[in-house]
Amino acid sequence: MMDKKILFIIQPHSIVDVITNSSTELFVIDTDKSIETVKEILQEAINLHNKVEETSYTFEEIFEEPRFNEGKVTIEGWEDYYQSNHSNAIIVEGASDNSIPYWMCEFIESVFGYSTERFHLG
Repeated sequence: MMDKKILFIIQPHSIVDVITNSSTELFVIDTDKSIETVKEILQEAINLHNKVEETSYTFEEIFEEPRFNEGKVTIEGWEDYYQSNHSNAIIVEGASDNSIPYWMCEFIESVFGYSTERFHLG
C-alpha cells in the first residue's frame, strides 16, 4: 500500500485573514455599585469556580484593579475604535492578554446586566 501525503496550500486573501490569539477584554459596567462591591462579586465568582473546578485563579491573574471613570469612556490606545457613552462607569479590564477566562466574561455580562459593555481589544 502506498502512503499518500496531502498538502494544503492556503493563500491569505488579506492581512486580516491572519488571526492572532493575543487580546484582552474590557468591560464598562454602568452600575450604582461601588468598585469595592464589584470587586467582591468578581472575587466570589473566582472562589466558586476554583472550588468547583479545582483551579487556583487569583483576582490579580485575571484582572487589573477596577477603576471608576466619570464621563464618556474612551479606551486608551483604542480611541478610534471603542468609545462608550456610559458616565460614572466602572472599568474592569484583563490583567494581560487572554487573562479573563470565557466563563468569567459570561458571568460579568449576566450579573451586571444589559447595560454592561464588552470590548474585545486585539
